Amino acid sequence: MKLMKIAKILGLCLLSCIFSACPEQSEKYITLVNKSERDIVYQEYRDRNLTIADTLFLCSVGAVGVFKGSSSLIESVDDTGWKADFNVVPCMQFLIMDREIYRKYMFEPCDTIRKYVPILHRYLVSLEDMEQANWTVVYPPEGEN
Repeated sequence: MKLMKIAKILGLCLLSCIFSACPEQSEKYITLVNKSERDIVYQEYRDRNLTIADTLFLCSVGAVGVFKGSSSLIESVDDTGWKADFNVVPCMQFLIMDREIYRKYMFEPCDTIRKYVPILHRYLVSLEDMEQANWTVVYPPEGEN
C-alpha cells in the first residue's frame, strides 16, 4: 500500500517535470489570421543567415491557403517552441498572395509565378515582433483594410 502511494507521488512528480519543460501554448504556434475579404496563400521562409534580400517567391517553398475569415497555425520546428527556433533563425518572412491568382500559376515555372502572382504583403518578423504581437500575424495589417 505504501509502495503504491510512493509510486503515484513519483509519477506525478515526473509528469510535472515533463510538462514544465514544454513551451507555452502561445509560443508553440504562430497564428496567421486572414481578416481580408479574399482567400489568400502564404509562403513562409525561415532565414538562418539574414540573407532575405527581396520579396521574390521562393521556388523551393510551397504556399499554404488561408480562407477569408479564418486562420492557420504554423508550428515551430520541434517541441522546444518558437523562442528556441528564433535563436537559430533570427527572422522569418511571410509572403501573402491572392489564392485564386496563385492557383492559376502554381504549376508554372518559377519566373512565371514571380511575374504574374503579385505579393500582397511581406512580413519580416523577429522573436521580439512575435512576442509583441502575441505570436499572431494578421493580414491585412491594421489600417490597410
